[in-house]
Amino acid sequence: MVDIHSHVLYGLDDGARTLEESVALIQMAAAAGTTDLVATPHASPAYKFDQELIRERVAELEAACGGAVSLYTGCDFHLSFDNIEDALAHPRKYTINQNRYLLVEFSDLIVFHNTADIFGRLLDAGMVPIITHPERNILLRQRMEEIAKWVEQGVYVQVTGQSLLGRFGKRAQEFSEALLRRNLVHFLASDGHNAKHRPPTMDGAFAWVRQRHGDAQAELLCVTNPRAALHGEAVEAPSAGAAGSSRKWYQVWRKP
Repeated sequence: MVDIHSHVLYGLDDGARTLEESVALIQMAAAAGTTDLVATPHASPAYKFDQELIRERVAELEAACGGAVSLYTGCDFHLSFDNIEDALAHPRKYTINQNRYLLVEFSDLIVFHNTADIFGRLLDAGMVPIITHPERNILLRQRMEEIAKWVEQGVYVQVTGQSLLGRFGKRAQEFSEALLRRNLVHFLASDGHNAKHRPPTMDGAFAWVRQRHGDAQAELLCVTNPRAALHGEAVEAPSAGAAGSSRKWYQVWRKP
């Protein structure tokens, strides 16, 4: 599996705190079947996004983990004015593996009325927004139709795997399931922060989707699309179909 959202780099945000914890989290991810892991520290008012320090941490962990997984970098990009302007000026600074997909985290306090325009500016600059964990944001849980319109615009959606397992409460789980039924989920990711409460593992979510929506859906959300995002390639969108049935897929191509 390919995990495009994690906080395994120590000392950068609210994720891993020490080198030892980072190593333990990476080994945990590998043991659960993750082969490629994107470290995505926050860029937010609370946490500075330091590219040089991120590169140092990755090099240190690659040496310490002996290739347990392939490590890449990205960002958990808080949707704020300063961040947006900086991303527009430096389109590959915050993206996954410095290609074109950008994890976008909404505030819990406000959804900008001009969000569609913001996404349009990012898309025009060559970045493809991926909305992270909308099921865990109380404001986004009230905006299913807006999310659908953003997806029509060319934006994608990532749900936290643990949400499907009920780890973030019933409402998050129900909204995740609703997004899946509407074919509005393109990625699952761990958003792993620690070993106990928010582990960087995806095997449980993969099994959950496989049981309820079939092998093709599980593969798409946990392997095919995340790998495409990692390499800046086209992402596939699920077609309508009954859970557990044989599914067909169409490919949505976006210009770089």
